[in-house]
Amino acid sequence: MTAQADTMAMDVDSDHDASVKSDSSQLSYTSDFENLPATGPVGHAHIIDLGEYAQRAKEEGVVKLQDVIVTTLFNVGPDALRTFLDPTVNTFKAVFGKKDVQLVLWRKGVEVLVSDQRSSKEADPKYFSKVGTFENHTSMKVFRFEYIAGFLIGYDGSWHLKVTASNAYCSPKWPDVWAGKFEDRGGVTKMTVDCEEVGMGKEASCLAECILNTKYWEIKVAVKTT
Repeated sequence: MTAQADTMAMDVDSDHDASVKSDSSQLSYTSDFENLPATGPVGHAHIIDLGEYAQRAKEEGVVKLQDVIVTTLFNVGPDALRTFLDPTVNTFKAVFGKKDVQLVLWRKGVEVLVSDQRSSKEADPKYFSKVGTFENHTSMKVFRFEYIAGFLIGYDGSWHLKVTASNAYCSPKWPDVWAGKFEDRGGVTKMTVDCEEVGMGKEASCLAECILNTKYWEIKVAVKTT
């Protein structure tokens, strides 16, 4: 999560159609949030039409993680999304849920970290099969991420997936998570770090689908900003 960029501009000016199909994903987007129009470029973030998604949820690779991030925040409330996109807000951190089921959406400047989380008190292998999950193994004093992803947001509002990781362990300190201090703890499943487009895309799509299917916007959320 250490990459450089000079500024952040996430607003997109375009026509505001009510609902528009994406050529790349075949999902329907809405223009309910004026700064993220449905007709925005493919690499930008869009608000997903959740009714349409429910009919296509079994199709692989149709969901983009940046779309899921803004859709989740929009469904919490337009003000939450507006704050996340505000370039004058340096740090935005939203934690959804309690200890057993959590989602963290974390932005610092132009960098965004996202991870779906589920905490467990035992280092039981059965927890390792959950897609896009995070476990707090208190007995081992570690966090374990099934999937975690990092983005950069460009001048023009485009989102650039820079890295994904899976089966990654870290000390239970959020600054260490942001700094990318992950390690492989061994076992049947090894830690992987992917910086290639195809591999990152697959892992990000899995995480995106997990977030949508869990409907985190219906869960209590705590937001901190600076």
